[in-house]
Amino acid sequence: MTTVGKILVFLNLIFSLVVGGFVAFAYVARTNWVAEFKKLEAANQVLAADARTYQSELQKAQQDADARVAKKDAELKNVQQDLDAANRVVAQLRDELAKMNSRNQHETALSTISNTEVQKRQEDVAQLRDTLRKERDANNALAKLNAELKDQATVAQIERRSVQDQNNRLEKQVQQMARDMARMRANGGSTTMARAGGKNPPSENVEGLVKNTDSSGLMTLTIGSDAGLAKGHTLELFRLNPSSPSQSKYLGTVRILEAEAHQSVAQPVGRLSSPPQRGDRVASRILGG
Repeated sequence: MTTVGKILVFLNLIFSLVVGGFVAFAYVARTNWVAEFKKLEAANQVLAADARTYQSELQKAQQDADARVAKKDAELKNVQQDLDAANRVVAQLRDELAKMNSRNQHETALSTISNTEVQKRQEDVAQLRDTLRKERDANNALAKLNAELKDQATVAQIERRSVQDQNNRLEKQVQQMARDMARMRANGGSTTMARAGGKNPPSENVEGLVKNTDSSGLMTLTIGSDAGLAKGHTLELFRLNPSSPSQSKYLGTVRILEAEAHQSVAQPVGRLSSPPQRGDRVASRILGG
């Protein structure tokens, strides 16, 4: 191969490399253009979606604005109608006033009498208005009093029902305590009281309260010989709690040591379920016992 041939081969190789470089550069550029085009297309889609959203919101805002405008137009129309009616009334009053003025001009001779009559009528109207106001105030007061009385009657009825329910619950609890006592006696729970002499209730049904107590267990009762109590009588001691019926309970039996006219002194028979307190109740028997 000659020198010229070698040079041509070398130039052909260089040209091939240059062409290959241009092809690679064109491919890379085309690839980048496609990626950018896809990005621009995605951005355009997002912008189109935003535009549709904004358009929908704009339409909704326009509809809301149209509704508010229509509402205001209706209100304005009502106000305008009221204003027209008021204007008609004013025009009517002005017509009547004009007629009265014309009549007064033609009746100058009777102006004094007319003025006096007008004043009298105004006084009568004022008096009638005052009477009407007083009657309206009296009616309002009566209506208010009637409502208060109804409320009081309703409250009283509710309280009465509440008290009845509490009394029924207390009576059931006391009856249950009495049945429990009976079961305890049947099971041998009354051996201590039997050793102390058993029970000796008075023949009459009596009921009283614990007036005072001391550390030894003695207690002063609010009933005495005037209620039929005598020394040696026994009474049932129990505690009622109307505000919390579940805390009501039977305490035990007490025996009368001394009986005066209006009070008596008693002591526990056996062990009580709880120390006695002022305000506890005593009775010759328990309901249902």
